[in-house]
Amino acid sequence: MNQGLRERQKASRRARILESARKKFQDAGYVNVKIEDIANDSDVSAVTVYNYFGSKAGLLLALVGESDLILIRKLDELVTKSHENLISAVQEFGRILRQHAMTFLQKPTWREVISASIHEGSREFGKTYSELDDVLIGKMRDLLAALQVNKLVSPDVDICVLADCLFSLQNIRFFQFIADDTLGIEKSDIKLQQDLMALQAVFAQK
Repeated sequence: MNQGLRERQKASRRARILESARKKFQDAGYVNVKIEDIANDSDVSAVTVYNYFGSKAGLLLALVGESDLILIRKLDELVTKSHENLISAVQEFGRILRQHAMTFLQKPTWREVISASIHEGSREFGKTYSELDDVLIGKMRDLLAALQVNKLVSPDVDICVLADCLFSLQNIRFFQFIADDTLGIEKSDIKLQQDLMALQAVFAQK
């Protein structure tokens, strides 16, 4: 068997395991799913799952990584679009995150992701999750840079600082959205818009 074929088979097994894990976490809940369940559904051994992902938490983190690859492409498209102003652009950034999150994983599974990122902050899961967030902050920075070019953000603004600030703000609203099963995307959009407008009004007085 040549190396190219082995790599394709390995990638196929990995994708099959991840898709099985995603569906089972959604249907049964993360805590109720065993590695053996995922292995049986993927037609591989439990040892193979452990070899690929190390643990059930590793599987969860890999799912987030897969999700972010798709999300990043959507955010790249956002950067190239024209925008009316800073508020509408950042509001759309947050909306894309929430809509994408709901197409890939459901709220209970995202709660497990957030919980694991907090509890394992200094370990591999927490560090890798933080690195994924850094990539998203970079996309916010790209958006602000495009807005600066189009004179929708002052050239005097440090967009690195502003990107971190605005991402943190929308991240708080994302956590609230994930925590509350009754909170929909539209209401979250409104809350983020109100946050941004309030900040704009404060700084306009300076």
